[in-house]
Amino acid sequence: MPMKKLYVFLTLPLFIVTFCIGTASATTGSATMAVTVTVASSISLILQTDASGLTLTNSGTSAVTAAFGTMSAYGGTVPTGVTRTVNAPTNWKISTPFDPVVQVANQTSATYTLTAQLQTADSTNTWAIGATTVTSASAATLTSTGTYGTSALTFSLTIPFSETAGLVSNTINFVATAN
Repeated sequence: MPMKKLYVFLTLPLFIVTFCIGTASATTGSATMAVTVTVASSISLILQTDASGLTLTNSGTSAVTAAFGTMSAYGGTVPTGVTRTVNAPTNWKISTPFDPVVQVANQTSATYTLTAQLQTADSTNTWAIGATTVTSASAATLTSTGTYGTSALTFSLTIPFSETAGLVSNTINFVATAN
């Protein structure tokens, strides 16, 4: 077969494939999504068990329980992480460390103020966080320049010898405010 006929013979199928079959075209669609968000500043306060303290129920949340069990001024068992101090003949005290964890987001704040207040008045027993007595009358300032992160505080309850035997129960409300 001569070269010219061979060329036409080989070129013809290429021409047919390229121009006669047609090209596939994809159907497309498009969309957009506008996004808006208003970022609000926030602060988080949780309470957790201190490594040397009483194990708190729900540790690592904002609603914990310190259950000391049955205790007495003299004798009995003192729970792990709890200190009992007897000041005869007037009162006795139980205490335990705990760790508040305060975090801040989306605001410029180097420190925070931490307050505590008893939910219900107690005219018999003395409730304290560190050296600060906590009552139901008003919020007591525990720190006005707290550093964000984990800190350690000590809870104590002083019970006079005149207190009637039975359950002593209350709730301490903590509030952290960014400065």
